[in-house]
This record gives sequence, C-alpha cells and structure tokens, in this order.
Amino acid sequence: MDIAKLAGVDAVKLVVMILQAARTARHNKKTCQQLVQHVQIIGDLLRKLQSSEMMQQPEIRNGLNELEQILREAYMLVTSCQNNNYVYHLFMGGRQADQFRVLQNRLNSCLQVFPLISHIDTADRLDQILEIIRPPHRRTEVYREVKKRSIQMNCAEALKFSLAQLVDATNNFSDENQIGQGSFGCVYKGQLHDGHVVAVKRCFDLPSSPNQLDVQDLEFQNEIYFLTKLQHTNIVKLLGDCMQGSERILVYEYMSNGSLDAFIFGTMYLDWPACSQIIKGVSEGLLYLHKHCGLHVIHGDLKPSNILLDSNMHPKISDFGLARTYSPGVEEEFADRIVGSIGFTAPECRERRLFSIKSDVYGFGALLLEIISGHRCFSLASGESGDDHGFLNRRAWHLWRAGRLIKLVGAPLGDESETERTDILRCIQIALLCVEENPANRPTMQEVVLMLSCQDVTLPMPQQPAYLKTGMVLAH
Repeated sequence: MDIAKLAGVDAVKLVVMILQAARTARHNKKTCQQLVQHVQIIGDLLRKLQSSEMMQQPEIRNGLNELEQILREAYMLVTSCQNNNYVYHLFMGGRQADQFRVLQNRLNSCLQVFPLISHIDTADRLDQILEIIRPPHRRTEVYREVKKRSIQMNCAEALKFSLAQLVDATNNFSDENQIGQGSFGCVYKGQLHDGHVVAVKRCFDLPSSPNQLDVQDLEFQNEIYFLTKLQHTNIVKLLGDCMQGSERILVYEYMSNGSLDAFIFGTMYLDWPACSQIIKGVSEGLLYLHKHCGLHVIHGDLKPSNILLDSNMHPKISDFGLARTYSPGVEEEFADRIVGSIGFTAPECRERRLFSIKSDVYGFGALLLEIISGHRCFSLASGESGDDHGFLNRRAWHLWRAGRLIKLVGAPLGDESETERTDILRCIQIALLCVEENPANRPTMQEVVLMLSCQDVTLPMPQQPAYLKTGMVLAH
C-alpha cells in the first residue's frame, strides 16, 4: 500500500493496522515488537480520550496530526518486514533497522509534546508512559510522585454506619426489603435519612465452625480492602460498612436492575445492543483490575450473579470477597485453597490451585457463553458422573468445528439483524479463545477489549477448550 493511500486513516485505525501487520512480520521481529509496545500504549490513550473535549484543542490536534504521520510511516515499515524474499532481506535489513530507530525517536519526541499524561488516572499506565518519554535519571523521581498522588486519589475511606441507621433504612431488615441472598448473607434495599437509596448486605450470624468463621471474616475484610481502593465506572461502589458486635454489614450503591443472572435465566430478556454493552463494560472493568488500577487485582469469581446492572443497564462487577492481588511478571501463583464457582473456575485453579489473570479471562469466556446461549455453562452432578464444568465449552466447540455456531445462540437473540448476528458469532469466537485449556493461549483482557471494540482485528482460531473430555455434547 502506498503511504498516500493512508492519508485518510485516523490514528486509532492505524494503531490496529500496525498491530495486525506486526503479527506476520518475517524480519526484524524483535524490533517490530518493541515498536508495537509503544503503539499499543498510544492506542489505549487515544481510545480513552476520543470523546474528550480535550481532543479539540489546537495543540492537541497539531500533535495528533504529527502522530498520525509517524504511524503511517510505522505501518509502511512494519509491512515491509513481511517480505519473504531472502535477497531483499539481505540488502534491506540494515536499512530497516535504521528506519525503526529513527521512528522510535520521532514517536518519543511526539509523545513528549503531546500533553496526555495529566489526564491518565492510573499509576500503572503512567509507569508505562514515563518509561518511554522520561530520561532514565528522571523516571524514578517523577513516577514516585505520580503514584503517590494516584493512590491518595483512589483510596476513598468507606463511611461508618451505625446498626441503628441501617435498621431504620431497611425497616428492620424486613422481608419486603430483601432483594437478594448469597452464600454469606442477605441483601436489602434501604433508604438513608437523606433519601439516598442503597443496597445493604447483612452477613449471616457467625457459624459455629471456626474454619467457616475465618473464611467469612476474610471475605468481608477483602471486600472492604479492595472496594475502597477501586474507582471505575464498571466496578460497584462500596459506600460504607458497619461492624457492631457480631454484625458485619456492607452498604453499596443501589443497582436498580439487579443482577445479570436474573436477565439470562429469568423472564426478562435482553436484546443484542444491551448484551453487547454489558459484555464490553465487564471487559473494561476486568482490564482496569488487571492493568490500570495500580493494585494488580484478580477478581476470582466472575459470574452473572456478580454482575450488577444500573438504571441504564451499565454493568458493575461486584463481590470482591475472593479477589486477590498478583505479582506483575509472575505468570502463575499458588492459592492456599480452591476458590471460585462451578463452571467459571479455570482448570488450573480447580485442579492445581494455580491462579493468574488468565483465570479471570476464563471466567469472562464462560460468562460470554452464558449470555449468548441463555444456558448455564455447567451441569450439576447426576448419579456418580460428577459435576460437569465444561458443558457449554464443549457444545460451543463442537458447533464451531461443525460450522454451525449460530445454533448456540439463545432464542431471545434469534431475531437480530444480519450485522448483529455477525457480531454475536464474533463474540462466541472470542469466548472460545478465553476458555482454552492452556492458559498461555488465552488472550489478555487488553487483547479482549481490542477484539470487542474493533471489528478490523482478525481473531485467532480457537484451540481446544477446557473440560472438553468431561462427557460428550453433539453438534445438533
């Protein structure tokens, strides 16, 4: 492609084109990947700021025009590395390496004058940007101050409620106010004195088993620890707590549309635009937990009942009782106990007690399959067969292999338009990538968000899903 033909292509599209071209580079692969790291960060920043008024400022537009020109040249250079001719590589390889160095320097210079940094609200992302644009002797000093401000901004203190306040708000925890129940407590709708409507989760009376008591207390403290530090539109807000005598109570923002579980398996149905909005929102919430919150969080129990929906059907990830932090750079870590819910727990967690961000990716894939099919992703034990953790995995896989993936789509989504059906089938393919047996083959949430938000990204072919050998499901 001639560079002139790229003149009308915007920066976000150019980023996608560069990432795709780099996958098939035959020469200078290492240098291509270094360039890709820069380009991915730029793409993330641009998507974050696309709808911002800041993008209309003259100095930003000028910087963006220069950036687009550099990205066009970067795309042409990466595609030149796809040439398979040995003689071409022999004579052009050195020149390409020089061009890469020049482009990297221009890219860094452009970022230095492109004032995006002050609008990025996570220490993790700032760490990446500063690593690129700051001289080595300044990186540590600047990053320390930025991270300090970020932590101060994100660690909001939860309010302390008295038991009397919450008894009054929930009409003494009446049955009429109860809106849900989990393994450790009941949830009530409440109204505070200022008129604010809240959700009040009251833990059950402490059990007699000492071990059970430890687990309950751990999950209660976990919830407070994480939700006072996490601030994202797709993470539920914890407003406060009450610890008085044996009472353990948490107070959240009220989600008027309840849980996603009620829509998938209840009498209310979602059309595809609503499903798509929920899927993308959950993916962005998970990406925030894994990469952008600064804490490196694994949720550990992603499932429809833990996805709450506000009045506009925007999803909020809830229930951080099983959440944990992970060490960046460490692929897998060992858990002291098996956690998670049947059907949503990755095989490496259930069988070897190993967890990673890819464990959450597995749960996200299982969630997608449930949303699209309208069926549970698991089958409970019958006789001596044991619980079936991969019921939907196998059904989706066999239908994929048979070229009949549309058969997986549930009845509520059966009347969608041709364009929407194409989008649904694409989401099933993404789900199959997420539930692959080998965690190393599963995409990261950053890759999932890109695949969901950009139709131009070519999806890899799925490989064997987890729990494939547990029972058989035919592609009917």
